[in-house]
Order: sequence, then C-alpha cells, then structure tokens
Amino acid sequence: MMHKRLPVRGADISSLKKSEDQGGVYYDEHGVPSDALAILQAHGLNYARLRVWVDSPDGYHGKAQLLEMAKRLKAREISLLVDFHYSDTWADPGKQPKPKAWQTLDFAGLQQAVYDHTRDICQALQAQGTPPAMVQVGNEITNGMVWPEGKNEQDFGNLAALLKAGIRAVRQYAPRAQVMLHLDNGGNNTLYRWWFDNILAQGVAFDLIGASYYPYWHGSPADLQNNLNDIALRYNKDIVVVETAYPFTLQDNDNYENVITTQEQPGYPFTPEGQAKMLADILSVVCDVPNGHGLGVMWWDATWIAVSGNGWDPADPTSGNNWENQALFDYNGRPLPALRVLGNPSC
Repeated sequence: MMHKRLPVRGADISSLKKSEDQGGVYYDEHGVPSDALAILQAHGLNYARLRVWVDSPDGYHGKAQLLEMAKRLKAREISLLVDFHYSDTWADPGKQPKPKAWQTLDFAGLQQAVYDHTRDICQALQAQGTPPAMVQVGNEITNGMVWPEGKNEQDFGNLAALLKAGIRAVRQYAPRAQVMLHLDNGGNNTLYRWWFDNILAQGVAFDLIGASYYPYWHGSPADLQNNLNDIALRYNKDIVVVETAYPFTLQDNDNYENVITTQEQPGYPFTPEGQAKMLADILSVVCDVPNGHGLGVMWWDATWIAVSGNGWDPADPTSGNNWENQALFDYNGRPLPALRVLGNPSC
C-alpha cells in the first residue's frame, strides 16, 4: 500500500497571542525558548485554526489579532483556517449567544450582519496578502447559531439563510478558501445524517465537513470511524476532524479545576504516552475514510498552557485555564510526544 501524509496536520492556536502577551514561554525539546509556531512547524504542522469573535470582552480573537497572526503563519508557510463564531464569546452546541451589536436587528438585519462581518474579515485578510485556506461559517453549529433566530429546533430555514449569507461573503472575498460546516459529537452518525440532510435540503452549498471528536464525550474511535466513513460516501465531501484533544496528565497546573479529570478511556491512560496513542488512533481513523475523503486532524487548543491572565473567561482576567492538561506542551512548556505524532501521520 502506498503511504502518504495526511494533507491537513494542524492545531487550533487561538490562545497563543494572549499567552505570549501575558508571559507564556514555549521551549523546544532541548529546552531552548522558541516561537511556538516554529516548534509546531518543526514538528510537521501545516495548518493553524484561529477563532474570530465579533467584539470580545478582552480585545483578543478579533480582526486585529487575526491579521497579525495570519502574517506570522504565512511567513512559516502554515495555512490558515478562520473559525467564525458569530458571537462575542464562546459559541458551541450549548450556547450561540448573539453579538451585543446585533441584539436589536431584525432577521434581515442579522443576515446582513453575518455577511458584513464575514466580508470584513475575509476582505482584510485578502488585502494584506494572507488569504485563508479554509473558512468555518459557524462553530459547532449542531443546534444552529446566532440564537434565538438561528436555532434549528423546528426547522433549518433561518439557519440556512444565515449560513448562505456568510458563505456568499467567503465566496466573494476569499474565493480560494474552502467553506467548512462544523458540528460537534463526531461519533454520532444519526446526528450527522439528520443535520446534513436537512441543511442540504435547504440548498446550502459548502465544501468540507468539520467534526469535533473528544473521546470522553463523543464515543469510541470505532464510532468516529463509522460516522466519518458513512458521511464521506453519503455526501461525497472531504472531512477534517477539526477539533480533538485528550489529557496527558490528571495534574492541575494553575489551581483551577480542569474540564477533564475523569472519563479516562480504556487503553488510553492520562499520560503523555496515552495522549499520543489516542491521537495516533484518531489519525488512523481519518486515514481510513473512503475515497481519500479524510483530509486530516486539528488539535484543540495546542498552545493553551497555564499562564496567569489567559484563562477561559474573556471577561475575567483572574479566571484560570481549565484545558492546560490537554495542550500539546507539558507543564515545563516543552512539546509532548503527541505533537510529533500529529505532524507526521502516514496512511
């Protein structure tokens, strides 16, 4: 069998700029302080994912930071995936809060706002010569986005209209970018069939399927394989596991309880070796997706080490980081074994 590298070997690094600004330091394997992007690139990563909020409480995750980071990525020939949240803060299946500036808009106004915001970001990236390779129109939009209007409990009409507005802006102002629609719960085939059947019935045109897969929440690697194999054939779309992570330790590093301290999966201990083994198996799943439709994997959030001032709550500078035991850098700021696994998968 011919061996090939997966074309997408990436990580979400949305935390990096704030980490650096607050004093975070990253080291290579030899203990030499280095640019985290240089370390990622040296380990074989070729994609970076950055989220965009409309008006973040702490000033991060907006256009200015994205443009700055995009220049750094281009200098290292790392491709950019822009992750639009259409919110001022975290947007996921449990919450898709409307941006403050959009609160009084009617639905036509919301469609225009989605278009304008997407256009503004894409146009700015194009103008400085750092166009995105991929664009997510919405983040984990399993239950819709821009709530309550864009919630898809009853039907998909409003959500489809909002997605079409965002996609139209991408097509016009970042014409080479591939458009991704992204759901959580990557091991749930019933969910993916329901969602994509409905969104395609609304005439939404897109290029890529993005899936989040967290093993402690979303089923076994076999469940992930079953889902990705099915939807690759059902929809004839390329797929990226655009979010995944797994702990390398149970220990805490900032006196703030981590999200995952239990739910260790059989055969995958919460150790550096267990983290690397889990990632290797997820990469194998993507490699085995039929017809080459498995493009790759991105780790979430690879660079979110424990740094005072860079916690989970953008409105509270004293909040801690509940994710540092799932980063790809250890508590001494050095690369973990999983980072080398992520950058060098072969099928």
